[in-house]
Amino acid sequence: MFQRVWVISLACFLFAPSATFATTPDAIAQRESKQPAPAELLGFLRTLDGAANKQDSAAVLESHAPNFRHGDGLTREQLREALQTLWQRYPNLRYTTELVQWERQGDRLVAQTRTRIVGQAAESNDNFALNATVLSEQEYQVRDRRLQITRQEILTEQNILTSGEKPPQVRLRMPERIGVGRQYVLDALVTEPLGNSMLLGTQIEEAVNPREYLRDTTANLTPLRAGGIFKIGQAPFRVGSRWVSVVIVRETGITITSQRLRVERDFTGNQYTPLPEPDSTPSRVRPPRDNRSS
Repeated sequence: MFQRVWVISLACFLFAPSATFATTPDAIAQRESKQPAPAELLGFLRTLDGAANKQDSAAVLESHAPNFRHGDGLTREQLREALQTLWQRYPNLRYTTELVQWERQGDRLVAQTRTRIVGQAAESNDNFALNATVLSEQEYQVRDRRLQITRQEILTEQNILTSGEKPPQVRLRMPERIGVGRQYVLDALVTEPLGNSMLLGTQIEEAVNPREYLRDTTANLTPLRAGGIFKIGQAPFRVGSRWVSVVIVRETGITITSQRLRVERDFTGNQYTPLPEPDSTPSRVRPPRDNRSS
C-alpha cells in the first residue's frame, strides 16, 4: 500500500544569490561589535537586499561576475532561470542574512553568511510554506569599479515545506558531512503525540544537480510503523553533495524536510548521530541498529 506525492526539489539554488539577502541592522551591528566589516561589503549586501526582495533577477545577475563559479556547477544563466521559476511559485519570499565571518585575501573578500528564507507558495502550487536556512561562503572582487561575486560554495542548508491545517512537526537529525562510502544514521522524528493518527512517509536521496532545481519528483508513500523514519544511509564512493529529503504525511498536513549532505574524501566523523529516545513519543519504536526501516 502506498500513495504518491509530488516533491519539489527546492534545495540549493534557493540560496544561489547568497549575497542578496536582507541585511538587517541588528546582524550588521553584531558583526561590527567584534570587528567592523568593510564598507564596500556592507553596501553591496544592502543593495542586493532590495534586488532580492523585489525579485529583480537582472539586478541579482549584475552582482555575479561573468566568470562566476559555483560549487554545484551552477551558471549565471541557470541562476537566472531558477530564480524566475522560484519567484513565480513563491511570489512573496523574504531573505534575511547574518554576516558570520569575513576576511580579506589580497584583492578579494571572502565571507560566510547565514541566511533564512521564508515565504508562501501561490495558491496554484498547493500553498506550501517555505522555511529555509543556508550557510554559504562567497568570494568577492572588484570588477569595473564595483564588487561582484566570483565564487560561491554552499556549506550547509536545510529547507522545510509545510502544507495543510496542522502539518506534522518533524525533527530531522543527520550529519551535514560524511566520508565517501561511509554509513550514517538518519532520524526524522515526529515530535508531537500521534494518538490514533496514521503516518505515511518516505525518504529520498539525490545528487545535487543544477539541472534538477525545482524539478517535481514523485514520492511513493508507505505507512510508517513508528513515529517517524529511522534509517541507516550509505554515502556513495564519490565526493559531492547530496539532497536528502524526508516526506511525512498525516491527515492534517504534509511536511517535507530536506538537508544537504556533503560527501568528502578525507572526512571521517559524524557517521552516527541518532536522536535520543524521547519520553514524550511512546508510539516510536526504534528498530535494531543493523536493520532499520521506515
